[in-house]
Amino acid sequence: MNLIHYFKLLWRNIIWIVIVPIATATTVYLLTKKEKKEYSSTTTLYTGVASGYSIASTEDQRIDYFAVNNAFDNLLASAKSRETIEEVSLRLLAEHLTLQKPDSHILGQEGFENLQQLASKELLQKTAALKTSGKVFKYILEVYKSKANNIIEKIVNKSGTFYNINELKSNLIVTRINASDIIQVVYTCHDPAVCMRTLQLHSEIFNANYKRIKSNQTFSAVRYFEAKLEEVKNKLRRSEDELKKFGKENQIINYYEQTRYIAEAKEGLNKDIYDLKVNQSASKDALKLIEKKLNDRERQITNSLDIIKLRQNIGLLSAQIEKVKVYGNSNKAADLLSKVKKTEDSLRNETNQYINLNYTLETVPRGNLIQEWVNNAIAYDKATAGLVVLKKQEQNYLDEISEFAPLGSTLKRLDRQIDINEKEFLSILHGLNLARLRQSNISLNSNIVVQDKPFLPLEAQASTRKMLIIVSFLVSFLLVVAFIIAKELLDTSIKTPENAIKTIGLPLAGASLYHANSQETGYKKTLVEILTEQLINTIMPYISASALEKKRLQIGFITTQNQVFNVADVVILNKGLQALYPKLIWVIPHAYQNTFNGDTGIDFLVYTPNIEQLNFKTTDELANRKLDTYDLILYITPNLSENGLPLDIIKASNINLLAVSARTTWRKIDKEIILRINKFNATIPTYTWLINTNESDLETLIGEIPKKRTWIRKKLRKLLTLNLR
Repeated sequence: MNLIHYFKLLWRNIIWIVIVPIATATTVYLLTKKEKKEYSSTTTLYTGVASGYSIASTEDQRIDYFAVNNAFDNLLASAKSRETIEEVSLRLLAEHLTLQKPDSHILGQEGFENLQQLASKELLQKTAALKTSGKVFKYILEVYKSKANNIIEKIVNKSGTFYNINELKSNLIVTRINASDIIQVVYTCHDPAVCMRTLQLHSEIFNANYKRIKSNQTFSAVRYFEAKLEEVKNKLRRSEDELKKFGKENQIINYYEQTRYIAEAKEGLNKDIYDLKVNQSASKDALKLIEKKLNDRERQITNSLDIIKLRQNIGLLSAQIEKVKVYGNSNKAADLLSKVKKTEDSLRNETNQYINLNYTLETVPRGNLIQEWVNNAIAYDKATAGLVVLKKQEQNYLDEISEFAPLGSTLKRLDRQIDINEKEFLSILHGLNLARLRQSNISLNSNIVVQDKPFLPLEAQASTRKMLIIVSFLVSFLLVVAFIIAKELLDTSIKTPENAIKTIGLPLAGASLYHANSQETGYKKTLVEILTEQLINTIMPYISASALEKKRLQIGFITTQNQVFNVADVVILNKGLQALYPKLIWVIPHAYQNTFNGDTGIDFLVYTPNIEQLNFKTTDELANRKLDTYDLILYITPNLSENGLPLDIIKASNINLLAVSARTTWRKIDKEIILRINKFNATIPTYTWLINTNESDLETLIGEIPKKRTWIRKKLRKLLTLNLR
């Protein structure tokens, strides 16, 4: 398919392409005839989300664009939340209900009359008695939330009013201006005063609701920290009171100083006790020694006698030694010398003992021993008495230590509990300070400022009526064109000769024109003649060959669907063949009897298909008469998808033409029938005759359609075929 094909396709449906857009545009014109004027007002609000100063901000703080975008998303969602729009609607309604007559600065004539019709008499009387809009708002809010299907709910849900929540929300457009901190609010309605007042109310309510939402974020946190701080504060006070009570009960001023003092005093006492014990032991030992010295007098006398006796023995032994030396008895002299030596040793020991008995180790004379004994006895008694006193003091210290020792762990536990409670108190106090700082910061940043106040629109917006009409015309035009092209693309019918060859798989003998008749004039008559001549030219070589062999001349028309032929096709073909073979006859099934009846001038015989005919050899048996007198027999098979195939009669034909309509779909059963015919009838040629073909689809078969065209159409055709010469 090329551009010319689609151009001709659209040209064939030109009526629909023109009528549908015109009808659509006319409908839009009539529907918008009573269109109301619309007024639009704008206000801008500065938020300070990104560039505004906050308590927690610093000069070198980086901007988190994700957080900023999230904040603006929250702002825009809050501005168009149902709660905000609902309050705007009710406050606007409250102000309008207080009016006793139309006011161009509040509510126009049309809006006032509509409100009077919507509101009940009871509501109007009640609001008139309340007088102020504030009281009216409280009243209608109470009614609105009291029960379902009340009068206020009906008003705010009534379409076409200024108070309809859904329409108010759809007409209110809230956007962020580029990447700034400013949001723009635009509202459009049919009353300029209502338009401005709605924006004013929306700015006030939106600002208040946004502040409330932001404050609630930290209010619960601050309240939590305050309650927790009071709880921990009481816990800390209780732990301090317990420590105070414990110190009072146990008489503790400063536990660590007191224990240190007791330890130091105990250490000094131990030193004193040690010194007294040393003195006592020394005095005791000295007394024992002196008393021993004083008790050795008897031993002194015995010792003196022993010394005298030993001296006498030494004298005797010395004399004997001298005598022995005289006699020269050396052995006896040696024995005597040995005895002298032992006696001298004994004398020496006795002399030492004598010295020990008569003198002290300290070389103290005996006269001083008595005085020493008295002194040591006194020192011993003093040390003993001192030790008794100090032992009692030591026991007192031990009792104090035993009393203070367990108090230390308890005191430490109390101190530790106080320290834990104090740290917890300071931590919660820090969290409370941060929460209050955050609350103050949010309170500062949530203060939305009206930068450009809403204005009273004096001129209505430009009407979109013309644009709607043009758009409706163009859209409907495009939809119709798209529908026609889509229908063509989705159409599975054969349509064109090239599709017939590709789909059926048989060579094409010719085609016939859709809606053609035998009385065509002008270019269509020429076109019909060309198509008929083309078909006969395909048939004639096979008929002529059989004529030379003097065989019966027969053309078979194979059909796989009902009512394939129309009168015009039959008449035109009959006329063309009759010019060559004057005496011809059609053998047709009874289904085509109505097609051949009438003033057609065609000679035909009718048969009724049945199963017995499958064994018939010739058309004579079908016609139940001899047909040898005819120059040409034209045989039409019954619908082969519903009846059997008479193979012998098909084989008796000189050429078989598969008659198929270009407006039908080639089915699987049709394909199976042709395969069987080709299998059992391979010697007889089979062609396709495409019937009911559109004129625009015949150019691939016969070339350019022989009709007159304007200069514009000729140029357009060249352009579509890319013939630029």
